[in-house]
Amino acid sequence: MRPITGSDAAQGYESALDELRRELGPTLRALEFAATDPTSHDELEDELPQLQYALHIAAERALDIEPLPGLEEAHQDLQVALAIAREETAQVTETVDEAGPAAAEPLVWEWRGALFGVRLALQRLDATASFASPEHRPGRTIQPVLLVAVGVLVVLGGALVELWPVWALGLILVTLSTAYTNRDYPTRPNL
Repeated sequence: MRPITGSDAAQGYESALDELRRELGPTLRALEFAATDPTSHDELEDELPQLQYALHIAAERALDIEPLPGLEEAHQDLQVALAIAREETAQVTETVDEAGPAAAEPLVWEWRGALFGVRLALQRLDATASFASPEHRPGRTIQPVLLVAVGVLVVLGGALVELWPVWALGLILVTLSTAYTNRDYPTRPNL
């Protein structure tokens, strides 16, 4: 058995978070759709308990994920946001069960705010994780800028002395700068 290295731990954390996102995505979309106008959804009484349980499972899974160093606060914010969304959904579910969807109308804004809080916590976690990742080092952000600057100078120098191989080398350096930029800043899937 080999020891877990920093990159292995980061990769494990990222995959656990991605799995949580995949499972949470449909639940959040369904809850947000129901929260747009609870009185227009006839099947709300049947769906809400299932969606509330899905939030409960997501909150439990978030508790089981061990955050990386530097991500503890953002991860805790996600756990809190999931717990608040679960409680708000429970309150709406109870109100719908007892008095019908029309009675839940006053709770909609708090409920929608709680659901938005989950999305906001996920985005904050993504931003914090990308900044705290071992690949994000301050020196790496200067490399693309240096490549562009040197590439432009080489292109200009090659054009002035009319040597196309020098000019082509400058274009290659400028192209390499985009490769560094794309590697350093990967995109994240949205929910």
